[in-house]
Amino acid sequence: MAQERIKLTKKVYDKQSANNLLNKSFSEIINPSNINNTNLDNNIKQLFNLYNDLFYDIPKVGKQSHTTLFKQSRDYIGNYIDSKDAEIEALIDQVVDLEQKLSNQDQPNEEHPFYRNGSILVNRDDFSKIYYMDNATRRQVGGNDDSELFKDLLAATGYKGDNWKDGVTFVSPQVISKIAGGPDFGPEDMSGAETNVEEEIATFANSFNYNALQDGELNPNNYPITEYTIPSDYDSSGFYNSFQLANYNNNITRQIEQANIANVSSYDKYREYLVNRIKIVWQSEKRFEILKEKYENDKEFGFTESERNKASVLREAVVPKLRQAQETLVYYKRLWIFVKNKSANSSNAKSLMLEAQANFEDNINTPVTDSERSEYGGWKKGINNFPNIDLAGLTGYTGEGGNLY
Repeated sequence: MAQERIKLTKKVYDKQSANNLLNKSFSEIINPSNINNTNLDNNIKQLFNLYNDLFYDIPKVGKQSHTTLFKQSRDYIGNYIDSKDAEIEALIDQVVDLEQKLSNQDQPNEEHPFYRNGSILVNRDDFSKIYYMDNATRRQVGGNDDSELFKDLLAATGYKGDNWKDGVTFVSPQVISKIAGGPDFGPEDMSGAETNVEEEIATFANSFNYNALQDGELNPNNYPITEYTIPSDYDSSGFYNSFQLANYNNNITRQIEQANIANVSSYDKYREYLVNRIKIVWQSEKRFEILKEKYENDKEFGFTESERNKASVLREAVVPKLRQAQETLVYYKRLWIFVKNKSANSSNAKSLMLEAQANFEDNINTPVTDSERSEYGGWKKGINNFPNIDLAGLTGYTGEGGNLY
């Protein structure tokens, strides 16, 4: 057998050629996607340890600097909001507001050609509509000619007479309607002190935290009614044929009388509590109505944009309080129908209280409808829902909504 010659060839690379051909990085050995969480956590920990060690050695600016790290991190996070930016925006708003106020101060107040600033106008057809002239606008004064605000305002103008009518100017409603309207005039205008939104919200935000659903005294079932069964042999005529029978009948009569007295007492106590609650909430609702109307007026007629924006926030804050007061009045109306009569004899007191007790759960747990609540919009609406209570004649304020104007 002939021998075959095999030629072996060996190709040798020098160092420079090997570096050009071979990839000496670890990417060919370990795929980054296969690194487990433990290794990743260790790498991150090492990174931050190294960062903390080199923190003061890293330049503040430059390609490899704190500035570069910050910008890359901020861009990666996206929508980053610095708390200082909000402070800067708030300060800018304050500066704009102050500049506007300074601008207004530099300009003399406008004057109406006939009714000077500082004068008080009264609608000659409706004395309850009182206005204070300010910057050529009419500002409606809260309350009427008997309110403390009006008395204080009249005194502030320098009037010292006995008849308030001599200290004001009576104007026809047609002329008043032609005078430009301004923001309503309230007690805070008399004090001269300005409050921010938070301070003014605080004057009513924590008031009227009452919840009718949690008021135990509102439940007629907590006012006991005595049920008494009269024996069949009881003789109510008063004619007895024996001394023993007379004592027996007298004893039953006393028990009946005591039961009747107790029932009338429960009726009167429950009715008195409900009357007081209705008065309190009625006046609270009035307070919130006044505030809502004031803020709506200021929102439209405020002298500055800042005043109008403030009024808009305050209006939104007071509306839930007004709604709560109106819903409470709805619950009271449902309960009042059973105890609206001031004088109830023993039989009526018992039957009415038993009826009130039987219907209480339905009355208090049935949700208030928009139709029911709307009966009290505008404050004086709904006054007929509470017959035998003089709500129109209330003078001293006992509400839970803050001070009334």
